[in-house]
Order: sequence, then C-alpha cells, then structure tokens
Amino acid sequence: MTKLEHLSELLVEELHSFKQEVNRLERIKQGLKSTSIKADSTQIEKMVETHLRKLELHQTSQQENRKELLTKIKHTRTIPNWLAILALLLFLSQAFCIVILLLR
Repeated sequence: MTKLEHLSELLVEELHSFKQEVNRLERIKQGLKSTSIKADSTQIEKMVETHLRKLELHQTSQQENRKELLTKIKHTRTIPNWLAILALLLFLSQAFCIVILLLR
C-alpha cells in the first residue's frame, strides 16, 4: 500500500504543478491579448525620402549636363578652323593669280 500512496502523492504533485503551469499560461495569454503590436514604418519612410531626394538631385544635375552638352553641340562647327583658313588662302591665291593674268 505504500507504493500506492507514494504513486498517489506523485500524481497529486504532478496535477498541482500542471495546474500552476496552466494558470501561468492563461496569464501569458491574457497579457498577449492585451498587448497590441503597431507597425512602425517611419524609418522606412525616411530612407525612401532621402533616396528620392538623392534621385532628384542626380536627375537635375543630369539635366543641367545635358543642356550644357546640347548648347556645346549647337555651337560646334562641322568644318574645322584650319580647313576654313586653308580654303580662304587657296581662294585668295586663285583670285590673286586671276588678277595678275588679267593685268598682263
């Protein structure tokens, strides 16, 4: 009978500890129900805003560079300066030769 009493004591202890664990889990459950989790996206929004600012600055600088390049392209000549001077000298020399031939 002592074994039966010993087993019943162990069973009672186990039931008591099980009841304590159940109570502890119920308190945790109530705490979780009352706890609300809010999504905070302020850091993400700040990162996106700074990225957008950087993109905007980069875009404006690219537009300015493009405008400068277009104005430089508009002001460029298709004939180099040395070729224009050479053509002018040839024309003047031919005109000079014609004048000399006509005066003889």
